Amino acid sequence: MRNNYLLVVPLLLLMVSGCMEMDGFLFNTKKLDHYSLPGNTIPDSLVEPMSVMSGGNRIYGYWVRSGGGRPGLTMLYCHGNKHNIDNYWDRVMYLHRLGVNVLIFDYRGFGMSEGTSSEEGLYADGEAALDYLTRTKGVLADSLILYGYSLGNVVSIHLAAEKITPLTLIAESPFASANSLTQSSSGLDLPPRWLTDGTFDNAAAIAGVHAPLLLMQGEDDDFVRYRDNGLVVFRNANEPKRLVPVPGAVHTDVPEKMGVENYLALLNEWIATRR
Repeated sequence: MRNNYLLVVPLLLLMVSGCMEMDGFLFNTKKLDHYSLPGNTIPDSLVEPMSVMSGGNRIYGYWVRSGGGRPGLTMLYCHGNKHNIDNYWDRVMYLHRLGVNVLIFDYRGFGMSEGTSSEEGLYADGEAALDYLTRTKGVLADSLILYGYSLGNVVSIHLAAEKITPLTLIAESPFASANSLTQSSSGLDLPPRWLTDGTFDNAAAIAGVHAPLLLMQGEDDDFVRYRDNGLVVFRNANEPKRLVPVPGAVHTDVPEKMGVENYLALLNEWIATRR
């Protein structure tokens, strides 16, 4: 119940203070003046810092070249609401083992990226990262894998619905909408849009995606309840699609509960069937 508690406390404080904004929690940012990439095992020669402009803000990230295997495929990884690239570098190291190129970036207000976070800012930053891949790196749609984790699904689903039809879309622990997130995570009967002006409506946006979807979520996710969120997003998605509920997993440990080797085998198999 740790994640549930962490969400309820900020929500109660917001109600007490009279503040009608959830965004300060949803965008749980941490500013940095440099990245350390803790525990990095990827050769330095494959790791390239990058930055792009998005709405007047400089957005920072890393382009990680394939170490072999699938150098013609690229994954755009859109991380969750907490922290920054450093905190998701373990995921980059997992995904790099698939043999693909990986791009990870921080949204505005996160890590070294400039600006203030917002729903529209997420979309713009995702589009800027996509533009970097297509224009600077020459990545084509049929060689692009979009991967969203938690809040990052807002970005990846938007890109797949509005900007490009990728090789595949991978969704890990998505929430259905901002309202569904607050209701299911807090256990509070809150009116729609009471705490945020944003909609973050993945359940509606997924209907516009026509790429194959792989969706994974922990059955014991106590931050974004599976039955009210991931399952709703999946049901609204077009075929072809595959749903992988993960027994015993909560919001943050899907790969670890599956077993990292099993997690990578699933992704390997899924990607192989798309080519």
